[in-house]
Amino acid sequence: MRSIDALERFEEAARRYLPDPLRLLFIAEAPPAFKVNRLFYFTGLRDGDTLFLEMMKVLYPAEVGYREGGFRPGSSVKQMRHRKPELLRMFQQDGRQLIDAYAQPMPDGATAATKTALMRSTLPALQRKVGRLVGKRSVPIILIGGITYSVCAEALRLDGHRVVNDTMIHHPARGGQKLFRAQLREALIEVGRFV
Repeated sequence: MRSIDALERFEEAARRYLPDPLRLLFIAEAPPAFKVNRLFYFTGLRDGDTLFLEMMKVLYPAEVGYREGGFRPGSSVKQMRHRKPELLRMFQQDGRQLIDAYAQPMPDGATAATKTALMRSTLPALQRKVGRLVGKRSVPIILIGGITYSVCAEALRLDGHRVVNDTMIHHPARGGQKLFRAQLREALIEVGRFV
């Protein structure tokens, strides 16, 4: 699959779930590699959608049957994936949206320094996109991932945006699911104080 075709598929999947109005914006690092064909907004996945799964556990624990420590009897990751379109609609109806700071997948084997440089090179485009999404409204923003936070937090704040998290939130795909859930819950408490 050509990268241009894959990017169009990514954008089309995300457009299906655009909220109106936007009430909370999440910004993660970058879409997954084209070859793995996974994306937060793709439905019908059988594995590899860790960011979606962990976010839903925090945002909609009762709906997915999750409590810290595990699923209630009768609930599972498999059921969450089966209900993904429904959960994405809830996410949309609640005014939530997830975008990526860097629009293309990071190169295979990219170091932190390479990822940082790539993200910095497209930071003005991200700033314009965030400006278009939030307009003049003061929409809370949660940044996910260390590089995303280090590159984007200060620039977005200088643009007048409300970046909620004061420190990075670890990405759950890198093994720290429990830490991610705790950090995301903390950021959502701040969102609650903000709105």
